[in-house]
Amino acid sequence: MIEVFDEGLHAGVNLALEVGEILYRDKTEHQDLMIFENNRFGRVMSLDGAVQTTEKDEFIYHEMFAHVPILAHGNVQSVLIIGGGDGGAARQVLKHAGISATLVDIDRTVIDLSAKYMPTVSGGAFEDPRLEIVVADGCSFVKATGKKWDVIIIDSTDPYGPGEVLYSQEFYTDCKSCLNEGG
Repeated sequence: MIEVFDEGLHAGVNLALEVGEILYRDKTEHQDLMIFENNRFGRVMSLDGAVQTTEKDEFIYHEMFAHVPILAHGNVQSVLIIGGGDGGAARQVLKHAGISATLVDIDRTVIDLSAKYMPTVSGGAFEDPRLEIVVADGCSFVKATGKKWDVIIIDSTDPYGPGEVLYSQEFYTDCKSCLNEGG
């Protein structure tokens, strides 16, 4: 019998993926985490039953997250990434010379298991000295920090569980206060 990962988070929309080998499946401190092999998409990571990234198509959204705002700004030196524990957004950001980045993710296990099971997604970003990794709640981090950045990238989960607060007006107001002039 073939196991199927069935993501049915929204009425009328469904994603079903054949599950090959399950590499990891457990509940972290914050969410249910599963990493499995799929014959079409390579390794797949899901959090709380929602696909977060796959090896074969992650570049599509990570490139857009990173390069569009960086190029639109024109003079970026610092980037804050909220979420993005898989390292894909950081990998794309760090392709730009002269840019440092801070990645804030609530779940250290996501970062560690992404590095272990899906290293092509981060592509060495976790070892790049220009990347600072902060394990913290992104909403609390932007409220409390005194630092500022040129670009802020929100690479969050769906608006359920620990990522739900990242869809609030208060969070985006706090983010705006963390931007440098012109950010």
